[in-house]
Amino acid sequence: MAKVIIQAVGDRLRRCSALGLAFTSLTCGTALAQPATDRPVLDWTFDSNANGDMAGPSFKTQFPQPDFVPGVTGQAWRSDGFSSSVFAPLRLSPDHGFTVQAWVALESYPAGYEKPVDEQIPGSLIQQAGKDAGFDIFVDAYGRWGVRISTASGTLRITAREPFPLYKWANVAATFDPATGAARLYLDGAPVGEKSGKPSSWKPAASDFRIAASWRGAPLGVFNINGINAAYDDVRVFDRAHEAAEIAAATKNVAPPDAQESLIVPTTRFAADLQRPVYHGMPPANWTNEPHGLVLRGSTWHLFYQRTPNGPYKTMMTWGHLRSEDLVHWTSLPIALRPELQKDDFGFDMKGIWSGDVVTGPGGFAYAFYTSVNHSATFYNPGISLAISDDPGLLNWKKVGPLVDRTGVDDFRDPYVWFEKGETRMIVGAALGGSGGLAYYRCANLASRSCWKRQPDFAPFRQMDIGSEIWEMPVFAAIGGGKYILEVNPIGGKVSKYGDPSTRGVYWIGTWDGATFRPDSLQAKMLDLLPGHLSPTVARDASGQLVGIGIVDERRTPEAQLRAGWAHTFGLPRVWRLLSDGKTLGQSPLPALTKLRLPDGAIQRRIEGVGQLPVGDLGQAVEITARFDPPLAQGTYGLDIATSPDGSETTRLYYDAERKEMVLDKQHSTLGKDGEGPQLLRGAYDEAAFGRPRDFRVFIDHSVVEVFVNDAAAFSFRIYPTRADSTRFAIRSSSRVGAEVQAWRLAAAPIR
Repeated sequence: MAKVIIQAVGDRLRRCSALGLAFTSLTCGTALAQPATDRPVLDWTFDSNANGDMAGPSFKTQFPQPDFVPGVTGQAWRSDGFSSSVFAPLRLSPDHGFTVQAWVALESYPAGYEKPVDEQIPGSLIQQAGKDAGFDIFVDAYGRWGVRISTASGTLRITAREPFPLYKWANVAATFDPATGAARLYLDGAPVGEKSGKPSSWKPAASDFRIAASWRGAPLGVFNINGINAAYDDVRVFDRAHEAAEIAAATKNVAPPDAQESLIVPTTRFAADLQRPVYHGMPPANWTNEPHGLVLRGSTWHLFYQRTPNGPYKTMMTWGHLRSEDLVHWTSLPIALRPELQKDDFGFDMKGIWSGDVVTGPGGFAYAFYTSVNHSATFYNPGISLAISDDPGLLNWKKVGPLVDRTGVDDFRDPYVWFEKGETRMIVGAALGGSGGLAYYRCANLASRSCWKRQPDFAPFRQMDIGSEIWEMPVFAAIGGGKYILEVNPIGGKVSKYGDPSTRGVYWIGTWDGATFRPDSLQAKMLDLLPGHLSPTVARDASGQLVGIGIVDERRTPEAQLRAGWAHTFGLPRVWRLLSDGKTLGQSPLPALTKLRLPDGAIQRRIEGVGQLPVGDLGQAVEITARFDPPLAQGTYGLDIATSPDGSETTRLYYDAERKEMVLDKQHSTLGKDGEGPQLLRGAYDEAAFGRPRDFRVFIDHSVVEVFVNDAAAFSFRIYPTRADSTRFAIRSSSRVGAEVQAWRLAAAPIR
C-alpha cells in the first residue's frame, strides 16, 4: 500500500522557535517546554503558509495527498476513516500537566467488531497513549466517549453521559492538573465530566501525538476498523491545565459553520482512480452493498442502503441515505440508522442495521422496516424492527423497536412491505431448514407493535428453491397483465458467489389472490443473463412504472478494495415490465439516463464487415448503442470494449447464435492481478421471450459495465483495466455483418 508522508520540518522549526522552546531533535514537536507557558506547544490550524506548505503536522494517507476541506476558520483536515492520521513527536513534562483541545466534526462513530460490548476496541479522536501511559480521548462504535489519563497514582477515566455529536463541529478538550490530581473533560466549552485522584505527576507516552487513529488497532482481515471518519481544525496542546473559564473562552465567540460542507469527501481523493465510476450512484467513499428502501416522497427519491462509513469493509452495518430528483444525480445525506445501545451492554440492533424496506404509510409518515441483530439468544435476534419518520426529508428517525422474531423459521432477514386491503403485509427472506423461502406476516393496525401475525406459507418455496440455504432481499409487486413478480436472492447451500448456481437474483411470474402467490412455473428465472448484479430494490415512479436499482458488486480482492478506499457500486436504474409472452420480466435503462449524453465527439456510423471492426474511442465513461441489421442466425457477433491500442487489455461481449448464449470474455480485461471469479461466462438467452439479439446498449463507467439487449434483457459486470488508454471499442463478428452504431461520452454525476 502506497503511503504518503508529508512533513514540513522547516515550518515547525520556525513555529517552535517563535515560541521560545528548547529542542531535543530537529523534528518539530519534539520540544520539551521549559517552563510551562500560556502559548500552545502544538498548534495545528491546517492552513497553508505563505510558501504553500502545511505548518506543523505530518500527514499519513494512502491517497495521493491529504484531504483538506472548509474548517471552523480557514481550512480543516479530513480523515478517510481507516488509513489516515496526523501526527508529530511531542514532549510534555509529567509535572506540568496539560490541556488538549480541538474542533472535530464527526461523520460517524468508528466501526466495531460484531461482538459484545466488552470485546470492542474504541477509536481515538486524539491521543498520545500506550497501554499504561499518556492520554486518550476515545470514542466507540456506539458514540460513547471520554478520556483516559495515566498518572503516577493510577489511571483516571472519564466517560461522558451523552454520545459524541455527529454532523456538527464540536469543540472537545481535556485537562490534567498534577497539583490537584484532577482530570476534566469538556464539550463546546462546558464541562461534561471530572475525575479526581491524588496530587501526582502524570505518565506521558513515548509515542507520537496523533489524531484520528487509536494507539491500539482493531484488525479485521487486511483492514483496521477503528479509525476516525471526521474533519479536524485548530488542534492545540498546552503544557499546563487550563481552568474551566479558559476552556469556555476559547469557544465563546466562535460560530462554527455547517459541518456538512466539511464532511464532503474532496474530489481529489479519487481523482487518479481508473476504476471508480463517475455516473453510477454510490456513497462518497468506503463500503456499500445492498440498496433497499427506494421510496418516492413528492418529487424526491430516497434510497437507503447498507453502509460502512469508516472504510471499505463490512461490519456493524448502518443505513446510508441518498437523495435524488431524477434517479441519475444523487446527494449523500447523513446516516439514517445506526447500531445503538439501550443498556450499557445491550441494544436490540447493536450488532447491525441490516437490510429492509421503507414505505409511506398512515398519516404520510415514512416507515422503515429493517433487520436488527444483537447478541442475545432470546431477544429478537435477529428481529424485524421499525423506525418512523415524520420528517419530509427523512433525515430524522425514531426507533420503535422489534416487531417480530424468527419463530417458526431457522433464520430470516430483509423485510419487504406493502399495503393491501387496509392491512400492512410483510415478507421476510427466510431459511426453512433445507431450503430458502419466506416468512409472511399481516398487520391490521400499524399503531400496535403486537399486530403482526404469522401467516401460512406465501408460496411453495421448497419446490421453487434452487438449492440455497436462505433467501435474501425479496421483492414482490404487480408487474402487469394481472400478474405479479416475486424476486429473491438465494445464498448458501449449493449457491455461492462464483459457483454454479452462482449468487444472483432469481424471479417467478405468477398470480396472487391476497393469500398465496402461485408461480406460473416452479422453475426460477434469472434476473440477469449473467451474474454480477443482484439485490434490487424497487418502487413506482409518478407514472406508475416499476423502477429497480440493484448492486454491481466487486470482483476483486479485499487487498484491492483496501487500496482503493471504496467497494461496490449501485447499478443504473432499470424500468421493469412484463414482456408480451406474459411470463418474462423485461428490463430497460431509465430514460432519464440520456441526459448524461455529451454532444461533443458523439459518434454515428454504419459499420460493415467481418472480424474486429474498430469504431472509436470516447474514454472511460461512455454509452454505446449497436443495432445489428440483420442479426446473425449463426456464428457470433457483439462488441469489444475497454480495449487498449495494442490489444493487451480488452473485454468481449457477444452472442453465440448457435448455442443461444450470451458470452462475456474477461480473460484479457486487465493486466492487473486483483481480479476474482471466472473470466469466461456464458448465460442462456431466451430468443422466444427477448427476440434474437439485435440491439445492444452498453454503458461503460470505468470498472462498471451494464448491457441491455433488445431493450428487454440485461446484465452487469465489473472489469478492472489498468491502462488509462483501454478505452477503444469495436464491433466483432464471425461472419459479415452490418451495424448502426451510435456512441456518446457521458457526463460525470458526482455524489455530494
